[in-house]
Amino acid sequence: MGGISSATSTKLLYGTDGYLTVAGTDMGSTEDDLSIEWSVDQYYPDLAQARGPVVGTGRVVKGEFKVKAKLAEWQYATLSIICGSYGASSNANSERIGGGTLGTVTEVSNVIITGVTRNDNKAFRATIPSAYVELGNISLNEAKETVLEVTFMGLFTTAAPKTLPGYIEFQV
Repeated sequence: MGGISSATSTKLLYGTDGYLTVAGTDMGSTEDDLSIEWSVDQYYPDLAQARGPVVGTGRVVKGEFKVKAKLAEWQYATLSIICGSYGASSNANSERIGGGTLGTVTEVSNVIITGVTRNDNKAFRATIPSAYVELGNISLNEAKETVLEVTFMGLFTTAAPKTLPGYIEFQV
């Protein structure tokens, strides 16, 4: 029988106090929640004799693991890590993001969310070992801080091309 048990209260997870690092660099303050999205696309052949999917014929044909954040701190050291394909340069007079020659996709390592625990004080951690970066909108607003929407899309590797490119783990 399912439902609430004596262990329920210790296995709850609240996403407060999480923070994001990329390649060991703290991404700073974020607005709203950090978001982890994972999914797989499943395929079943349309067999003429069956009225729907048939047991054992399915296949996973795509997998995704991504982390989304809205960065609130505008620091060159942080932005230059995630804005590589857009261009990043600095000198004594300015720090510039954008205006770069397009070509290479910005890929980063070790996208990690930490700082979250279950009610039993077991640490939660989400990791994408390798990801490419998608930058989103920047909305300048007089009434609140301006944020940069960032999505880190997990990358498969040649060594493990069928392994989901991210994972969640709990301390034991």
